[in-house]
Amino acid sequence: MLTYNHAAFLQQAIASVQAQTLQAWELLIGEDGSTDHTATIALKSAATDARIRVFSSPGGSLGFHRNFARLLEAAQAPYVAFLEGDDWWSEPRKLDLQVSLLEQDPTLAFCGGRTLVLDQRLIPGPHTASIGPSSDCLRLALPDLIGAYSFHFSSVLMRRDVLQLPDWIFRQYCLDRPLYLLAALRGDAAALDQPVSVYRLHQGGVWAPLSPLQRAWRSRSLFGALRQNFPRHYRRCFQLALSQILWSYLADAIAQGQRWQTLAILLMGVEAAPGLRLFRQPRPTAGSLWRVLSPLPIVIT
Repeated sequence: MLTYNHAAFLQQAIASVQAQTLQAWELLIGEDGSTDHTATIALKSAATDARIRVFSSPGGSLGFHRNFARLLEAAQAPYVAFLEGDDWWSEPRKLDLQVSLLEQDPTLAFCGGRTLVLDQRLIPGPHTASIGPSSDCLRLALPDLIGAYSFHFSSVLMRRDVLQLPDWIFRQYCLDRPLYLLAALRGDAAALDQPVSVYRLHQGGVWAPLSPLQRAWRSRSLFGALRQNFPRHYRRCFQLALSQILWSYLADAIAQGQRWQTLAILLMGVEAAPGLRLFRQPRPTAGSLWRVLSPLPIVIT
């Protein structure tokens, strides 16, 4: 459990682990130098439950990746699950169900489930969506995981021996997608067709406040690293997946009326997969370009 300035949420996250029907667990909390009462809450929980260990950062924040690495090094169990301090597990049987699946099938590297997205930034009230594969896709191989963001981190349990942290991963903006893909080199992923966790969007989050262009730059850098560090025959899959991701950011930039962001993301999308954007799907590309170059304000109907 990685946590930083999650005082308003941490107790719920910890309680959702304690509520699991599978009780043979150890909770490692990486408290990364929070400026609120996060450390106090974590240490109080550890004082009342011997299965909880807190790792603090007295020398200053380590950052997401280094914080994760020290917890992974300390993990002793054959399975590792993830839960950030502002999310929670909504299914008490989550660990039981996932461990059972992996015990029954040694060809599986990890297992995920569906995640509800709770957007608490919206007024007047929260809005929910979900993250997860389609109901008819209960087993995913590496190409499936390249083409879609199938699992939120909070929904995943992995075999400890498939978790890898190569040097290049520390230079990426995220950990989840690279970890899934690296694990998928060793085995497939199973999917539980039910919600098991809740991802909370709030004002203190890291990803949600970014502009479409900022997200595009980060995704472009990540997929460039993936193309370089995975077998060559997957490179086209990475290019097509990046172009699709950029196209989703393009829609966001258009909706926000961000003309120059739209143009920059459009060019990135064409560069990632020119054959797709210029020859197989020229009309959406031309339509997006027209929206950018039109002297009239961008109107979404």
